[in-house]
Amino acid sequence: MRESVIEIFEEVLGSDEIRDNQDLDMFENEMLDSLAIIEVLLGIEDKLDLSLQPTDLERKDMATVNNLVDFLTDRI
Repeated sequence: MRESVIEIFEEVLGSDEIRDNQDLDMFENEMLDSLAIIEVLLGIEDKLDLSLQPTDLERKDMATVNNLVDFLTDRI
């Protein structure tokens, strides 16, 4: 799952910076905006066959790769 989440973020952000630092806060570093969040959620739905709504997550859940993986692991 972790690798899939990393790949989704890399595709959406057009950067592999998060691969080396999975605790990088993408909001603080202005890497995520509302459109990118939707694209990440669609990627999760497609690659991981999980249905998520933006309202299912809090900002902290999407801030880092590790946070999102933890959130998704808890949902499975």
